[in-house]
Amino acid sequence: MPEISENALMMSIQAIHQIASQTDIARANASGSEQADYDEILEAYEIAAMELRRVYEGLLAQGADLPSYASLVT
Repeated sequence: MPEISENALMMSIQAIHQIASQTDIARANASGSEQADYDEILEAYEIAAMELRRVYEGLLAQGADLPSYASLVT
């Protein structure tokens, strides 16, 4: 697995969450095929977010001194 610093991981989690939230709002304002395009984008962000969360929670399980995952995305 590629190495990433804890800080970069936390910032990535927050960035993906924020971009996905903004994309979800844009999707709500779209119609028809445009919504389908947003659905594909949102799915890609959700997959990335799940992968990042898995890595983050793995670090927490190993005893890393990190804030809870929930605190990063609220």
